[in-house]
Amino acid sequence: MRRIAVIFTLLVSVIFAGHRVAAADENSGAVTNTTSYWQSLLTATSAMVDSALEADFEKISQEVISAITVEGGPANEHDPLEKYNRLMFRFNQRLDEVALRPLAEQYRNHTPAIVRQGVRNFFSNIGDIGVVANSALQGKLEQAMWDTSRLTVNTVAGVGGVIDVASMLDLKKNNEDFGQTFGVWGVPEGPYIVLPVLGPRTMRSAVGTAFDTYLQAEALGALSEAAAGQEAVTEMLALNVINQREQLIGKDTLLAEAALDPYVFTREAYLAMRRCQVEDCDKIDYEAAPDENSTGADQLDDIDRLDELDMIDEIDRLDELE
Repeated sequence: MRRIAVIFTLLVSVIFAGHRVAAADENSGAVTNTTSYWQSLLTATSAMVDSALEADFEKISQEVISAITVEGGPANEHDPLEKYNRLMFRFNQRLDEVALRPLAEQYRNHTPAIVRQGVRNFFSNIGDIGVVANSALQGKLEQAMWDTSRLTVNTVAGVGGVIDVASMLDLKKNNEDFGQTFGVWGVPEGPYIVLPVLGPRTMRSAVGTAFDTYLQAEALGALSEAAAGQEAVTEMLALNVINQREQLIGKDTLLAEAALDPYVFTREAYLAMRRCQVEDCDKIDYEAAPDENSTGADQLDDIDRLDELDMIDEIDRLDELE
């Protein structure tokens, strides 16, 4: 886990440094050299990953400095990492074609639906730990209380979350993560970026994903050690990837059918969704607001009229029976 965290942090640092260089070049009117920039950036990233695996921290610092001082940068101000993102987008699509989708299809074909539902419920319950934390960090204390109730009910009465008892009791599931929390705190979303396997993110949500993954891994490690006497974090995280991909079977054709440019479609849809989640526009109260001009007496009159209509309808039905 430590090595993964080191590599992830280094990747984010290098790309963010490249974004800053691009902005500086744009302000100075310098001509960008995208090809040489990305060649240097990817070379520096590869060297940094190798250094991290070798725990050569002196070499890591040298590579970081080298990456930050690369001259030139991408020209697209709306998606400054677009060339890298498109490359990673194609990589993820290819990885899905040759590995993730076939595994998900085998999982669906050979696993009973009731078992798959139990797996979904289990990982959803693990995710509720982060929901509780982020609801509280965002100041949504009442929501955090209900999220805690949901987590407790499913963990205790739902056999570790395998059965979603809370939904049967009308305790709805909320979705909060560290990326949303950072947004509520006013942290800028940063440039759009496509991560290997994980897919689209903003820089803010990418950092949030690192916190989310760490929290989930700690919870899975403690749970697996308590249940089986040994940690099985990697295996359980891999199962969750397949579980999530299986739920998208049948929906993934929408991207190819609806978009002339799947990359742009995915980017715009993701950014709109994340901004909506940060602003809580996906939690609209659809209950009609009372008429400010109506009084209590008017409302009682409406109820009386409805009662009268019901009585008339009942009398009509009795007449028809006679």
